[in-house]
Amino acid sequence: MIFAPIMLPIIPPPKGFKIFYSSHSELLLVYRPNGMRYLIIFSMIRLLAWLLFCIFIAILLITSFLLIQDYLIIILTFIFLFIPLVMYFFVAKIVDQVYIIIYFFLAKARFDLRLDYLVFNEKLGNFKEKKHEIRRSKIKYIQQIKTSGFKRNRLSSWGLLIKTTHQDYQLLAYQSYDNIQWLGNIIAAWAKVSYLPSLEK
Repeated sequence: MIFAPIMLPIIPPPKGFKIFYSSHSELLLVYRPNGMRYLIIFSMIRLLAWLLFCIFIAILLITSFLLIQDYLIIILTFIFLFIPLVMYFFVAKIVDQVYIIIYFFLAKARFDLRLDYLVFNEKLGNFKEKKHEIRRSKIKYIQQIKTSGFKRNRLSSWGLLIKTTHQDYQLLAYQSYDNIQWLGNIIAAWAKVSYLPSLEK
């Protein structure tokens, strides 16, 4: 069966999107993250800052150990100061920035708009894969959501929320306002529901 293609908006697809039509889909969108250069640069700077801070803390502790030469104090300091600091800054901060950088270079998303459901597939190279099948009849509305940054900030980023009768699906993150707006309108037109843009820009 060949489906009638979705009427696309007059605005051409943003950079990073590719549009395909096939016999089993109404529309197939393939997307690679694009257009958030400031966020990538900021993430790289933060990553470098956290690494330098961790090195500074390590040098400071090692120097203190050599000067004090008290094994009990060394052990207590290591357990109650060094380990919590490393866990907080390395795991919580550095890993988060590494993920954002890897995401922009390796992520690839597919939006397969079929007759009855949307198949969303996102790959992060060979490391991670996320897949959702969302029934068309269950979708209530499509909403643009802010995922980072402040008002009128070049580091601001957005994602897409699909609200269904059973649960919420967040598709994509760390994307530009225009990219999410274009994609949200496409999916909303396919699902015949409302698209709610973010009030913050």
